[in-house]
Amino acid sequence: MSDEGVTKVLANFCAAHKFEDLPPEAVNETKRIMLDTIGCGLGGHGVDKGTMAVRVSQLTGGTPEASILGVKGKVAATTAAFANGELMNALDWCPVMSPAHVPPFVLPPVFALAQARKLSGKDAIAAAAMGMEVSTRLGTATGGLRAGKDGVPRRVWGLSSNSVAGTAAAGHLMRFDAHRMLHALGTSGYYAPLATHTKFNYTIEQGYAKYGPAGWIAQGAVTTAQLAELGYHGDTTFLEGPYGFYVENGADSWDPSKLTKGLGQDWMFRFVGYKLYPTCGIFQSSANIFQSLVDELKLQPEEIEEIDVKVETIGTLPAYVSTEPNDHVEAASSAPFILAVIAHRIPRGPGMQAQSVIDDPAIRATMRKVRTSLNPRCEELRHRDIVVEGLPYPRHRPGYIRIKARGGQVFERTADFCPWISMDPDYRATDEALAVKFRENARIVLSEGKTERAIEMILNLEKMGDVSELFEVLAD
Repeated sequence: MSDEGVTKVLANFCAAHKFEDLPPEAVNETKRIMLDTIGCGLGGHGVDKGTMAVRVSQLTGGTPEASILGVKGKVAATTAAFANGELMNALDWCPVMSPAHVPPFVLPPVFALAQARKLSGKDAIAAAAMGMEVSTRLGTATGGLRAGKDGVPRRVWGLSSNSVAGTAAAGHLMRFDAHRMLHALGTSGYYAPLATHTKFNYTIEQGYAKYGPAGWIAQGAVTTAQLAELGYHGDTTFLEGPYGFYVENGADSWDPSKLTKGLGQDWMFRFVGYKLYPTCGIFQSSANIFQSLVDELKLQPEEIEEIDVKVETIGTLPAYVSTEPNDHVEAASSAPFILAVIAHRIPRGPGMQAQSVIDDPAIRATMRKVRTSLNPRCEELRHRDIVVEGLPYPRHRPGYIRIKARGGQVFERTADFCPWISMDPDYRATDEALAVKFRENARIVLSEGKTERAIEMILNLEKMGDVSELFEVLAD
């Protein structure tokens, strides 16, 4: 299929899009994503990735334009975008949508520039929805999910689409026309990061940048848009031809129709999964099953002899089976770790990834009792969702737990769906459930009164004339 002119089609959409183009369900889901992601950003103050980003941003400073979540005062918009991206991604607790991680990369430029330019809640919602839609569509068009139809990770895969999406959202807030938007997007394609996610899957000592540097991408989106505003020229055909964006990023396929078909009418980003626990999405179902068994049986850690957890193919790779995590990033990727902290009844929240918890000998001992293996049900249902039904995302999220405890007794449970993470209407996270999670994250930096006020403001953001009011509440 020819991709001639597809870059202009995307730029025209981004420039022409407005709040009134969004259906009510897209507006509502955008606010829910904002609530969850901002909450994760506040919780990010509880771990090193977040606190280091805040410190660097405070040292960098710049013209006071925008706020860092949970921090008084303002810094430059680029600097705020960097800090907030790192904070939102720090716990790996933020929502996911096709192709994978999007909100912590795309929302920070929106929040920073909306503050800097004193824009309305409608402006912020419109830019955020459009940015997430661009990433979802561009990611889907350049190969799709991080694993193929068989569940095996792609040879090369990354989050470059977020760079384009963040720039699109920033340019929208700057009121770019189609010509300026075209140059901004063309530059963003060259600023996009390496496709590092697959390497992350096979790495135990992963580093704080994880599968892609959220802060750098968010900061780069603001910088790219600011350059375009001054007249900086970009590659106006960066998506096209035999050497285009998909080739540069090692994608194994390129279908421009998935980028353009229904653009502006069918909002794909709305199919979003939220996380119950601060860990990888592939463990949410099994963690939820394990939690229910521990609670029902009143099981104590010392009573547990073995824990068998079965997961999808990616979950069997080195990054996800470690029983000796060094830091919170490695802990968030580890199935043995999340099961161990649940077994020890560590309260849900940022404290689950505290270094004292990671280093606790009792937690380590429980982790060594965990055995991870492939769950054939995952690949069976993945095939049904993606191949048979043709969905761009896995609707089911199977889980399996088998516990041997109390002198050899066996307790086993399975599930095909998981609350919140399964992209199925029956398992959708309610607004109140997301608000509870927000409170769990916010309590380490905000007063109870400010927390409740922030929840109310985010869920009614379209009524706000200047989003700076929200970020004043989010500072403490």
